Amino acid sequence: MELKLGVLFILFFFAVFGLNAMFMLISPRAWYRLPRCLGLSNRYTESEYGSGWGAVQTRLLGGCLLGVVVYFLWVAAKSKH
Repeated sequence: MELKLGVLFILFFFAVFGLNAMFMLISPRAWYRLPRCLGLSNRYTESEYGSGWGAVQTRLLGGCLLGVVVYFLWVAAKSKH
């Protein structure tokens, strides 16, 4: 039972983390418009990082985060075999 809850928590964490990363990568402005509990963008503002060089930085960070999520899911899937 505890293992199943742990796995569900990890899957939920990666789903939220991956969703944030995809929003950051595809559209930084849309990422800043997500609810604070989902967007995780408390420190940064849309006016600073929603366009121009700030948007490039947001997209780079989103790509890195998405890469981390994909890597961990790939390692988890590979270790089951």
